[in-house]
Amino acid sequence: MDENLTVIEYRIKHLRERIGYSQLEVAKKLGVNRSLIALWENGFANISLKQLIKLASIYQVPVDYLLGIINEIDAFPYAYIQDMDLKRIGEKIKEIRKAHGLTQEKFASKIDTKRSSISYYEIGKMMISTADLKQICETFGVSADYIVGNIDINIKREKKVKIKVKEIKEKISI
Repeated sequence: MDENLTVIEYRIKHLRERIGYSQLEVAKKLGVNRSLIALWENGFANISLKQLIKLASIYQVPVDYLLGIINEIDAFPYAYIQDMDLKRIGEKIKEIRKAHGLTQEKFASKIDTKRSSISYYEIGKMMISTADLKQICETFGVSADYIVGNIDINIKREKKVKIKVKEIKEKISI
């Protein structure tokens, strides 16, 4: 794997090549320009959650796999949805937040985002960013596929502890 690429970039390119699709074929399936596929695969453009969900459906792999939350494709019965339901995603985020007894402010702090973003996500007024979704999954050990609606059960995933720059500076007294 190219050390300059993220897991997402590497996996979307690797899967496309393994299946035998050209960038143009994938672009047509997604309704985007071929150049955007190249930009995603080479780390020059961020991929939206909406497009990531569509890629998971095209490649028949879990969103968790594309995000790098899991390294092996498991045997759960994924639905591979094509479109996002922002209200449903918001309900899942709220469910996860409440299950951990957190206010929107504390939840936002844990995933390093703004409280207003959490509020908008929860009411279905704003699409969650791919980065925030990955942070939620890694921080709380939940499945992205559950949140987006690819699976009906909340599969427990490995939590990843991330240390914030501020905490590092405090520990080494900078």
